[in-house]
Formats: sequence, structure tokens, C-alpha cells
Amino acid sequence: MQPSSDITPAAVRHRTTSLVSWRWIVAGWLLLALLTLPAVQMTGPASGSSPLASLFGTFLFLLGIYLPWMLATPLLWRLCDRWPLGPGTNVRSLGLLLLSGMLAIPVVSATGWMLGFFLSNRLAVSALPSGWQRAVLATSLFAVPTYFAVIGIGQTLAYMRRYRRRGELLAQARQEALAVRLNQHFLFNALNAIGSLGYRDAARADAALAQLGDLLRNLLHSEPLVPLREEVANTMAFVELQQLLLDRPLSLELHTAADAWHAVVPTLLLQPFIDNAIRFATAPGAPEGAISLTMECHDGLLEIRLDNPCGDAGSGLGIGLEASRERLQALHGQRACVLLQQHSSHCRTLIRLPLLPAASLP
Repeated sequence: MQPSSDITPAAVRHRTTSLVSWRWIVAGWLLLALLTLPAVQMTGPASGSSPLASLFGTFLFLLGIYLPWMLATPLLWRLCDRWPLGPGTNVRSLGLLLLSGMLAIPVVSATGWMLGFFLSNRLAVSALPSGWQRAVLATSLFAVPTYFAVIGIGQTLAYMRRYRRRGELLAQARQEALAVRLNQHFLFNALNAIGSLGYRDAARADAALAQLGDLLRNLLHSEPLVPLREEVANTMAFVELQQLLLDRPLSLELHTAADAWHAVVPTLLLQPFIDNAIRFATAPGAPEGAISLTMECHDGLLEIRLDNPCGDAGSGLGIGLEASRERLQALHGQRACVLLQQHSSHCRTLIRLPLLPAASLP
């Protein structure tokens, strides 16, 4: 069993701007300025300058108006993180967002109008036109929908982030539950086999119990994700344990590509499949032959092939293999698969999962 990682509020709450980078924020406000440019140009007062110069001045004016909103967007989205709209929090959060809007809209609008005025005048120092207060008030009124649009986008992004995080936590909880179930299945089977062996050979039972203790110690101190080479080492320790429990020798052949050694896999990935292969290989009627474990990388996938002779052990996944399949799907979804094939007196287990680099380790 793996201890669950501590989840602090700071770890759960990620900034919304991690979903939308600054370049998209800038692009969004620039696009809005371009879309509103024709309407503002046609409804604005006529000037004595050329049409192109007038259009450029209007564009600078819009840039000045929207620049404070662009800079305030991450802050407003953080308010959406702090006051999300949802069941039980709508009235309080909506009131706080409205209060924030009453404070932010006049300040941002006045700043934007002043900046737009000076930009449209090419930063020339000149007196403000008469009635500028009325113009600032009108700009503030027009900015009310802008504020609610920014808040609406922020609430949507916050909900998407919470939904994604909730899915990650549910998948993590399911994966941990399946890992616990898998460990219990392995432990109960091993203890039952050691208990049965104790009646026949006490010395081998003691050695098997010591080997089981070492294997469990390694598993308990390992992370949920480990390098493939560490998982193979634990698998070899499991094979040594089975050597002590069985009355016949076992032969396991390893064939591993060089790039596969650096892959990252879930802890206890191979053990249930090796256990199943040993059960088939030692069943009555199984021909002599070694168990072959091949690990290769193809097209961004780690492919593990396990070949073993078959006897009369029966077919099906069993508890351990079914839990392993569900665990892989909880981690990787449909990108992971487990296939079992039987041809005459030989069986093949094929495991495919996304190739994770060593950098994904915690």
C-alpha cells in the first residue's frame, strides 16, 4: 500500500492563468479592440486628419482603454478562484463579485480613458477636453458588460479547473483503492502458500517468510510510480519467493530494450501477471519451458509481452489481473490495455501503456 500524498489548499488551488497563458489574454483583448474599431470610428467625432491617421488614432485610443482591463484580467480571474459560483456559495460569491465590480469598473475605466486619450494624442501633453468627466462615466457604463464577460470567463475556467482536479482526485483515489486491493490479494496468497509449506518444510517456510518480508518492505517504501528497472528488481524478488514455495524450478528470461529501462510504470505492475504466468506454467499438463518477459518501446507506448507454457489452470483474469487492468485504466484511460491470448500449450499476456519518461517521477 502506498501512503497518500498530502494535499494542501495551495496545491489544490492552481492559478487560472496556468490554463490560459498571457499571450492568449493579450490576443483576446487585441482582437476585441480590432472588432470594436469600426463601430467606434464611425460613431466618433469627425477630425481634420486623413482617414488612415484617424483610424490609427482611434485604434490607439481603444488600446489605451483595454490595456488596464488586460492587466486586471488575471486579478479578476483570481477573484473567481476565491469566490466561485456554485451550490451554497452563489449569494455570497455573487455579492462579493458585484462589490468588486463597483470598485473596479470606475477605476479601470477612468485609467483606460486617460491612457487612451494620451495615446491617441501621441503622448502629447495637452489639456483634457471639456466634458471629459461625462466621457469617463459613459466609458464606465459601457465597461459593465466587459466586467461581467471577464468574470464569466474566469468562472468558466475556474469550474473547468475544479472539474479536472476533481477527476484527478477521483482517479487517484480509485487507483489507490485498486493498489490496496492488489497488495492484499498478493499478501494473502503468499501467506497461505507459506502456511501450507510450513507443514512440509519448516526451513523453506522460514526462508520464504523472510523473502516475503524483504519484498513487502521494498514495496511499502516505493513510490506509486517507479522506474521499470526497479519494478523488474521487485519482480525478480517475487520469482525467488515462488522458487521457495514451489517444488519445481522456475526459469524467467528477460529481454529488455535499452530505452525501456528508463520508462516509468506503476508499482506492482508486473507481479500479478508473473504470478498468473507461474500458475499456468506449473499447472498439470503444462509443457517444460521458460517464462519469457519482453519489454520494448514503440510509437510512444511501452509494450510488455509475457509468454509462458500453459497447463490446465483454467482461463480468465482472476482477481489480481482484473484489479491490475482496472488500475491501468484508472491511470491512463483507454490508452492502456491488457490482452490475454492462448495458443495451444502457450499463453501470451500483452500489456500496453503510455511511455512515461523518468522526468514524470515525483
